[in-house]
Amino acid sequence: MANPQYTQKTISWCSPLELAERINEPYWVLLYSGVRAHYTGRYSYLACGLQQHITGNDFAEFSRHLSNNKQCFENAWFGYLGYGLKNTLENLEKDKPDWLQMPHLQMLNFANIYQFDHESKTLILWSNGNSNSPVLKQQVASTIPPIKNITSNMTRAEYLQKAAHVIERIHAGDLYQANLTRKFYGEFVENPDCFQLFKNLCGVSPAPYSAFIKLGDSCIVSSSPELFMNIDAAGNITTRPIKGTAPRGADEKSDAELRRKLSESEKDRAENLMIVDLMRNDLARSCVTGSIKTESLFDITTHATIHHLSSTVSGKKSASHSTIDSVKAAFPPGSMTGAPKIHAMNLCSQLEQQIRGVYSGAIGWFGGDGSCELSVVIRTLIIKDKKFEFQVGGGIVADSTPEKELDELINKAKGIMLALGYPLQRLAEI
Repeated sequence: MANPQYTQKTISWCSPLELAERINEPYWVLLYSGVRAHYTGRYSYLACGLQQHITGNDFAEFSRHLSNNKQCFENAWFGYLGYGLKNTLENLEKDKPDWLQMPHLQMLNFANIYQFDHESKTLILWSNGNSNSPVLKQQVASTIPPIKNITSNMTRAEYLQKAAHVIERIHAGDLYQANLTRKFYGEFVENPDCFQLFKNLCGVSPAPYSAFIKLGDSCIVSSSPELFMNIDAAGNITTRPIKGTAPRGADEKSDAELRRKLSESEKDRAENLMIVDLMRNDLARSCVTGSIKTESLFDITTHATIHHLSSTVSGKKSASHSTIDSVKAAFPPGSMTGAPKIHAMNLCSQLEQQIRGVYSGAIGWFGGDGSCELSVVIRTLIIKDKKFEFQVGGGIVADSTPEKELDELINKAKGIMLALGYPLQRLAEI
């Protein structure tokens, strides 16, 4: 177990990006609140000075290392839970190999944790007896090399055909919704400066749950707007699923009109409501009976490149369940699957023909006091040496049309394409 003797001290304020771009260690994590919202965004965290690193394809070892009787930053863990963990929770069809072949789970424990309070502009360093000053770069690189190629796990024509098949299955009564996704993968001509890519993504597509995870020769670059699960030390659980999307307008008038249409769209509201019901059911598996509440329904959240429809569901974790029990009971995030959940996951696996990897899973932290905060892995770029991949998807329902679903996928890829410096039109032609 990690050394529990953490102490705190207040140090001079600097922005999370300013400190993070100088970190020169093989393993470290930045959880960055790039946008403040009424429900989140006050704090960012940077963790370095690796002490323990758990990798695996199930929850078993990581579960043994968690605690719920310490302070938050004592025995805290940072990392990701990949979508493939679903196969350890339910009897699902086996997925095909991934392009980058990342482990399903990587969680890390660190000697130094920096807590940035954006509201008070206060920076606190939590560290233990194993800590040293972080290794810093003497110079900050900023190279984004050209992209050699980008391809996909399915062509435009194949996606349209598969989306039409999903709609047929919905009309036949087999399921209500399925989140069919496309993976894009490619290669740079040389190894990129991954943190510069992260800064690019945060600049063009800022979000409250941005994350940069350095894992040796691999990096995860994420700017997610979606909360999968927040659990506080008292066991209060909140989830904020997103379903329903519209692009931003070219000017203020068209932007307001697109926002209005999204708020009134029966198709998008139905899509959102199905996932709210699914998340209520998932939370009920580990919560006190009668504690599940829909705090808000069909909120419009506006981001740099897109409008979203989101809702908030809460519950109270029962004393007989641990934090990881609650996460496992709701994993993977319902907004990334469809309903009924197991049937939708199997159908999407058959159609996508490639494991999703980190995408559709969760990124975040687990505190030593039983708390956790996890985002949904969307708007995320995975890089390993010169190779990279990212994925986009959308919930298909009865009144979806394949062409509009394809347009939505391209809109969702816009932030990543801008960060890469790759023309969106070229992606739309793949």
